[in-house]
Amino acid sequence: MVSSEAAETGERLDQHHSPETNGRMAVCRRCGTQTNGPDGDHHVPEGRRVARSNDWLDAQSRLSNIDRVRGSFDK
Repeated sequence: MVSSEAAETGERLDQHHSPETNGRMAVCRRCGTQTNGPDGDHHVPEGRRVARSNDWLDAQSRLSNIDRVRGSFDK
């Protein structure tokens, strides 16, 4: 059974990027989160790793903001 927080985090990860697996393991190479299978159609974070996945998403958001600000100075 997947908690609602884990399902929400999985959806956020799916919106951020498509899972990238190596075809043998059900783990996304980009963010390290479990997927629904080796082919990786969707992210399915385990309950105890939801916080780590949320931290990863927050860090990606900060990096995106930094890149956007840097880009505005280059113009």
